[in-house]
Amino acid sequence: MEDAVTRLRVQANAAQAEGRLAESRDLWQAIWRMERSQVAACNIGALSYRIGDAPAAVRWLSLCKEIMRPPSTPEERELYESRLFDLARARQLVGEIRLIVPAGASCTIDGEQVTVERDKLIPVNPGHHSIAATLNGAAAVRVDIDVRRGEVREVRLDLTAPALKPTATRGPAPASAPPSSGLRTGVIAGGVAGSALFLALGGVLMVVAHDAEVNRDETARSVGGNNCLRLIAPECKKAADYENTMFTARELGTASFITGGLLAAGTLGFALFTHQRAEITASASGVAVRGVW
Repeated sequence: MEDAVTRLRVQANAAQAEGRLAESRDLWQAIWRMERSQVAACNIGALSYRIGDAPAAVRWLSLCKEIMRPPSTPEERELYESRLFDLARARQLVGEIRLIVPAGASCTIDGEQVTVERDKLIPVNPGHHSIAATLNGAAAVRVDIDVRRGEVREVRLDLTAPALKPTATRGPAPASAPPSSGLRTGVIAGGVAGSALFLALGGVLMVVAHDAEVNRDETARSVGGNNCLRLIAPECKKAADYENTMFTARELGTASFITGGLLAAGTLGFALFTHQRAEITASASGVAVRGVW
């Protein structure tokens, strides 16, 4: 096994030096399955961060921090601080969930199995997530939440409560008269213009994100085969600034696209169903969620 691990390390280091970071991470994960060393965990975390998989970076770099021995040389201290720096930056890019469930419960987030440990946060990408839990084959309890970047959400799943049962009812027609023709036309025109504005802004921000990503990669490559994996060269700080710009522009661009799309859908719905009103309610163990369209 030792010879196999040595061969995989050589291949992983060669892939990283050539910029094949995802392949290098896969090789280090194969090494981890053979020997659970701090070197493997730290490299998986650092490479996950470099390829943009922030949740995996947080998981592996947190493990790296737990098992990494105290540095005894300047080189080890520099590497240790680099890993902590990557962990801090990765945490800024994710949201985190604290799950509270009965012992022995099986949990999934967005359909993927997760391990629930006491006082351990589960990193996720910002956005909408579906969480489910089962215990001893009982019906699953499910909850949907939105998690923002840098936010910690606590989710408590009571598996003794009745399962969530959505019901849909149609409310009474609005008492007021439907919008006049002129007002209706103005609302539709405003919705179309607003949607176009947000979509155009999203396109501009995505171009900015792409340019920042190109500049980041070129700057990182300029330091040689290291690719800023250990943040030694001064150019790495410039690459980190480009990376910040890339992530920020990408998130804002995505938000603009979503806003524009929602505005367009709302405008279309207003145009087609001005006279209709629907209400959806869902409740479980005294907690109610209501939405009105």
